[in-house]
Amino acid sequence: MISIITSLYKSEQHLPRFIKRVKRMDKYLNKKGTVHEFIILPNNPSDKEKEILKQSIGNARIIPRDLESLYATWNMGVKSAKYDIVCFWNVDDMRFGKGILAGLKDIKEGADIVYFSFIYFRYLRIGSIKILAKMKLSISPIFNREVFSKEMRCDPFFMVNKRSFSKIGFFDETFFVAGDYDWCVRAALYGLTFKRNTTIAGIFTSDGKTLSGSKSTRHAMENEKIHNMNRS
Repeated sequence: MISIITSLYKSEQHLPRFIKRVKRMDKYLNKKGTVHEFIILPNNPSDKEKEILKQSIGNARIIPRDLESLYATWNMGVKSAKYDIVCFWNVDDMRFGKGILAGLKDIKEGADIVYFSFIYFRYLRIGSIKILAKMKLSISPIFNREVFSKEMRCDPFFMVNKRSFSKIGFFDETFFVAGDYDWCVRAALYGLTFKRNTTIAGIFTSDGKTLSGSKSTRHAMENEKIHNMNRS
């Protein structure tokens, strides 16, 4: 059983395609007999987003939010989740059902956190045209607690046993970009059980406008903050 959490903000461009993907995932998980829900949390949604979200979207709950950080929204998603396993789905990314099934198996066998291999797409924008500039297969690294305690080694598709949040706390809502990095580092330092899974869990998309793909000064500052906090 799994709760799949998505935060939305200014997502009109991606939302129609995302909803099609959610419907396909819903059909796939139903076929596999996997109990699940989608939790979609639109931040300060536009009229267009509200209109799009009125349609039937599989087994989804819509929880509108006032404008807040990504990690505040993720925390609300975790707290609202019906099921004991959670994961996160960025609106412009693609998740593969086989990855979810593989992660569920690992967590049922005792893992707290499962991390995966994934495909990375990097796009360049030239005016209104988007061009695929780079495609890379990122293979999940062998777990090393010392390394994971210092560096961001969780992938964008990691899955979590919800009991982990009672052990190390929720995402730090003061972070704007690197809250998942901070949380995964805390998980490694605490001693939670990580499980490497080489299944390709999805496609992570970057066009320079996403939080993690923007290479902003703020992102660099947050990464440095985490590095300094956990420097031995």
